[in-house]
Amino acid sequence: MEIQAGTAAPDFTLGAHNSDQKVTLSGFKGRAVVVAFMPFAFTGG
Repeated sequence: MEIQAGTAAPDFTLGAHNSDQKVTLSGFKGRAVVVAFMPFAFTGG
């Protein structure tokens, strides 16, 4: 999915990398957030 600059990102939930907690993008509403996705190492993506 490609999103153009300035477009609001869709809400999503992911597991936190260091606990069993879930993190939802909408939980950061009103704060500046940088979202970056990188392919997992050695997956060919």
